[in-house]
Amino acid sequence: MTIYDAIHTAILAHENQIRKLDQDIYVAHPLEVGMILAKYGMSDEVICAGILHDTVEDTDMTLDMIETKFGKLVRTYVAFCSENDKNLTWRQRKENYLAQIQEAPLDVLFIVCVDKLTNIMSIFRNLDNFGDDIWSHFNAGFEFQKWYYSEILERLHPISYHPLYKQLNHYVSLVFYASTP
Repeated sequence: MTIYDAIHTAILAHENQIRKLDQDIYVAHPLEVGMILAKYGMSDEVICAGILHDTVEDTDMTLDMIETKFGKLVRTYVAFCSENDKNLTWRQRKENYLAQIQEAPLDVLFIVCVDKLTNIMSIFRNLDNFGDDIWSHFNAGFEFQKWYYSEILERLHPISYHPLYKQLNHYVSLVFYASTP
């Protein structure tokens, strides 16, 4: 298992996918997650799981495929980062995810933190372009997103001492509490 293999796997798995907000190539997001985790000195397993965190949820990859190529620990981390049932409502999926990360190992909390940090930074970057219409690009509007990010911060409290948590908290405040639509 190498970080290079995770990058290559993510690029292939997310091929032709785009981000719904800014129409950017999708794989830029998981690669950014991996880069930030590396910048903060996380282990290779955490970095690989960060790069692969959306593959099971958003592509044809399975947890078994991840375990075969990257080992049981990366599989475990990716499993904690993945929503399990796309047939549920947005709210049900998020409630299940919040319960899931409540039981997650500390390393997973860092992956979740960076995942949400890159997402909220994308929202913040695009607020000027879209204004209040930004929320129409998502499956849930402003109030639900505000609820979700607030709940994420609660679940990430065990790492609230860390600069990554502080950055996430800062952007959540800017997006949801600096002004109200």
